[in-house]
Amino acid sequence: MNRFYFAYGSNMNPERIRERIPMARTVGTALILGWRLKERLYADIEQSKGGRVDGVLYLLTPSEIHRLDAYEGYPHTYGCVELDAIIDPLHKVSAFTYVLTDAARREREGKKYPEDYRLICSDGAQWHGIRDAFHRKDDPPFSHILARRMWFPPVRKVATWADVAAAGAKRGAGVAKNAAKKPLKK
Repeated sequence: MNRFYFAYGSNMNPERIRERIPMARTVGTALILGWRLKERLYADIEQSKGGRVDGVLYLLTPSEIHRLDAYEGYPHTYGCVELDAIIDPLHKVSAFTYVLTDAARREREGKKYPEDYRLICSDGAQWHGIRDAFHRKDDPPFSHILARRMWFPPVRKVATWADVAAAGAKRGAGVAKNAAKKPLKK
């Protein structure tokens, strides 16, 4: 049976989820109430009165869930919880998500995100237009071009239209015909 999966960390990023589950179907953005995001080397959530976590909802097949379980280290590193994912004020669905096991929480408590991981998460939030809990003030002002539905890795502060066109071609989105070689304005 297909199930909804609520992603709140690096799996919000379209590149990351496609690496792990190439045929993942994005349902849209959603949020969960009564939870908060917690930095424990990698993203984790914990119950918190009045808390809110924004994320992305996917519809996964059983074989895709099995594949994602392996990436997430289920059941040793992350366990699964069922929760209500709110799509809009009138619609919510039952979804599963991953939370660190007690042993993994103890081992990772107080550890900061690796910089590349944090930027991947931040890009995912920006890509989907949701609140970006991973952003820091010195981050690049953008790392994707929403109007063209393309993005490129956040480690580069300046990109050319040729870079964007090449990224689009790589993803099967086509290549801009006369790509300019001027850097994008910040």
